[in-house]
Amino acid sequence: MKNTLTALLISLVTFCVNAQITFVKGYIVNEKGDTLKGEVKINPKKEQDNYSKVFFKEESGTQKNYKANKVKAYGFDNQHYIAMEYEGEQKFYRVLVRGEISLYKMMFEVANMNAISWEGEYYMMRKDDKKMTTVKEGKFKKQLQDMMSGAAGYANEYEGDKKLNEEKAVEVITKYNNRS
Repeated sequence: MKNTLTALLISLVTFCVNAQITFVKGYIVNEKGDTLKGEVKINPKKEQDNYSKVFFKEESGTQKNYKANKVKAYGFDNQHYIAMEYEGEQKFYRVLVRGEISLYKMMFEVANMNAISWEGEYYMMRKDDKKMTTVKEGKFKKQLQDMMSGAAGYANEYEGDKKLNEEKAVEVITKYNNRS
């Protein structure tokens, strides 16, 4: 009984420590295009903050909060965000795949009957097009086939229903981008 209680307390403390706001190694790309290394402050409970701002601590110790109109990109822990326009203002999009076809995710706030929630939207872009295409989740496979013209067989590997299967989408687009 004592060992079980001790194990439970250790698990609870570990969970609480892991779920707190923390700094992790990361980078920002400033307006001039220079990459600065340092630490990014993350809050696992508020992933949506990653889409609107980044709190960055330079190696020198200087700390500053940046919005998407002040930096081109940032990243941490194999997550990369790029600043692009969203409904007339600069926001951060999460880069899920980058290459000939890129896949991005955007999170935005939705108010519904005085309750605020966050929803995600996906976008694709061909490297030579420079125009973002909104992913229609129920028609994603067809959109992939259109973008992968000449090699649309890769799109047939995608399996998903009405809701976009993000992991499978990343896998299929990565295979397409890495083809020889």
